[in-house]
Amino acid sequence: MNKPIVFIDLDDTLFQTHRRIKPEPHFKVATVDKNQSPLSFMTSKQQAMVEWLGRSADLVPVTARSIEALSRVKIDFNYGAICSHGGTILNSDKEIDLEWFEIQKGHIESLNSMMSDLPDLLHYLAKYLGSIRTWAVEENSLKIYTVAKQNEPEQGLFLTELVSLLPVEIKENFYVHANGNNLAIIPNAISKKNAVEFYLSKSDPHNERVILGLGDSLSDFHFLTCCDWFGMPKNSQLHKFTDLSLQSDYAVRGFYGNV
Repeated sequence: MNKPIVFIDLDDTLFQTHRRIKPEPHFKVATVDKNQSPLSFMTSKQQAMVEWLGRSADLVPVTARSIEALSRVKIDFNYGAICSHGGTILNSDKEIDLEWFEIQKGHIESLNSMMSDLPDLLHYLAKYLGSIRTWAVEENSLKIYTVAKQNEPEQGLFLTELVSLLPVEIKENFYVHANGNNLAIIPNAISKKNAVEFYLSKSDPHNERVILGLGDSLSDFHFLTCCDWFGMPKNSQLHKFTDLSLQSDYAVRGFYGNV
C-alpha cells in the first residue's frame, strides 16, 4: 500500500523566524538567510512532527517560498514541492514541472502589462502612506507574483490601506495575501489549491492514497480542502479565525451545527 501524501505549509507551520519566537538551546535551525545566517527555528515538537511524518508519509511542502528560498530550508523533501503560492511545481528530482510551468506561463502572459506595471503602481499608491519596496518573484524567468513590503513597519502598518487603493482592474485579475508588513499580489490563476490538484492528478490519478494537509494561514485553507483530512497549528491564524467564526455563529444562531 502506498504511503499517505502530506501537503504541508512551511513558515509558521513547521518553523518560525527569530522575529516570531525567541530561540532556545534545544531549538533546531530550520532555515538560513542569503548570508547563511540562522533565520528560522523549529521547536522540539515541530522536529518530532517532521521526523514522524517523514517516516510515515510522502511529505510535500506547499509554500509561498520561491525555489531559491526553499533551497535554504534545512529539511529534506524528496517527493517534490509546490512553490511560489502554487506558481511552480518541482518534481522529486527538484526539477521544474514543465507541463505546469507552461500552463502558468499562459495565464501570466495574458496579464503581461499589468504584471510589469504593478511594482511602479504600488510605489505610486503608497507615496502618501509610507515607504515600501517591491519586487517580482520569478521562476525560470517568468514573473509569478508581486510583493510589497514596508520599510519601516515599526511606525505602523498601512498595507491594508494600500490594498483599498488598488484599481478595479487589478482586483478583478489578482488576489491579495497580507501578512504583517508583507503583501503578495497574485494572479487569480496562481494558487496552492490548483497546484495541489495538478500534483495529485499525477501522483494519485485514481484517488487511492490517503491525503493529509497542514497549514497555518487563511490562504492555506483552499489547498487544505483538497485533502481527506487536514489540520492547523495551535494559535495559528487559521485556528484563531475558526474559533472566532464559531463563537460569532453561535452568538447569532444559539446553537452549533446545521439543521
